[in-house]
Amino acid sequence: MDDSRPRSRCTRCGAKVPGGTKGCRELFQEILVREYGDPAYGAVHLLTVDAYALQHSEDHGPRSNAVHLLRLCMLLEHGLEASTGTNPHWFQAQIESDREMPLLEPPQNRGQTTVADMHGAANADEYVERAYHWARSVWEAYRAHHGWARRWLQER
Repeated sequence: MDDSRPRSRCTRCGAKVPGGTKGCRELFQEILVREYGDPAYGAVHLLTVDAYALQHSEDHGPRSNAVHLLRLCMLLEHGLEASTGTNPHWFQAQIESDREMPLLEPPQNRGQTTVADMHGAANADEYVERAYHWARSVWEAYRAHHGWARRWLQER
């Protein structure tokens, strides 16, 4: 990423990054390259995807918020493995058949930690720690929808 550009706020997550909202998307693309290229970093892939998607709801839509919030609940509260390629098959089938999936509006504050906080990790262990911190920050921001997510998962 070109760090010589002036820093401005991402209109979705609020991160102050070179290039603003476009730069924020570029930072996330760099994360994806790192996670797909190294299993040690890919160990938290689902966490970073869900955190980013929930903080950038305008890019994915409110129905997508429900799916990402459900998976974040499974990751943080039920111990679902977060590495690339570990999305449970039953989950994908269930969400595709559930036409009653609500349109969850994002909170005004979508979490204090953003994609910008993922950069600069000294090694994979620190990266994993940062990913969990980011995911917990976003999960907490969506507190108003926790009851729905927990009930949905319990009923399945």
